[in-house]
Amino acid sequence: MSQPDVTRRKLGRGLSGIIGLDAPVEVPQRTPAVGDRPLAGGPEVRLLPLDAIVPNPFQPRREIDAASLQALADSLKQAGVLQPIVVRQIGDRFQLVAGERRWRAASLAGLTEIPAIVRALSDAESAQLALIENIQREDLNPMDRAFAVRAFMDGFGLGQVEAAERLGLERPTIANLLRLVDLETDIQDLVRSGRLNMGHAKVLAGMGPGPSRVALAKSAASGEWSVRRIEAAAKQVTRGGVGGLEENLPAAPRPAAIVDLERQLGAFLGTKVQVRTDNAAKRGSVTFEFYGLDHFDGIMGKIGFNLK
Repeated sequence: MSQPDVTRRKLGRGLSGIIGLDAPVEVPQRTPAVGDRPLAGGPEVRLLPLDAIVPNPFQPRREIDAASLQALADSLKQAGVLQPIVVRQIGDRFQLVAGERRWRAASLAGLTEIPAIVRALSDAESAQLALIENIQREDLNPMDRAFAVRAFMDGFGLGQVEAAERLGLERPTIANLLRLVDLETDIQDLVRSGRLNMGHAKVLAGMGPGPSRVALAKSAASGEWSVRRIEAAAKQVTRGGVGGLEENLPAAPRPAAIVDLERQLGAFLGTKVQVRTDNAAKRGSVTFEFYGLDHFDGIMGKIGFNLK
């Protein structure tokens, strides 16, 4: 069986399956010399000084959230580093292959050394493992994933089919990611920040470039449009209907539960009530109408509010 087939089969088991880490690894309690033998029955695990480790130039993640990094550092202060990072030796230094967040968090936590699996890897293998680790992380945004795939292909002269095989992805997935690289910077920033998701980005990538596409992306982000809604808008733009775009779109269907909640609140308060939420229905606002000061006072009384 070829190596790409092996990689594809192991992707579902995570990075540990690819590097041969099929069972929990015993973390050494001392710092062996670089020439020490690996632990019996497992991969080569050592405690390495943090300052002997350098970042991976193939790291696809461009930004690491400061809050999540601090949370990880706080956890490492309490429990230590339970999962080794993966490195390869370059001269007298060790280059990260996987585990950059753990490495940075360990430094932030004030640790001086970290458990590491030392592997003999080529540039291509290092880039591939770094990309696979991040592809499997749900918090890697689509733009960073897209640029990482592009760099991986360009750096090693790969076509879409070969890249898909090495990364354990379907070729259409590779093609969709590569199209994101050509989006305008303003749109890329919206995707990278999470204001637009991969579904929105795919729709925008299918449009022709230019100001209309950027304007549509900004409208979708500010209005928290669904993918279906931006699809309808994209078709309208393609047909030439740019003016009054948002106003001319059909109203997005409202969840029945929200409509029923408005009805019940309206009946209780004796006025019209509107409930607005984001797409995930986790945040929003409640608005009610009043038609005079006496009416307002009556509503306040019903919710138990007394002005002091």
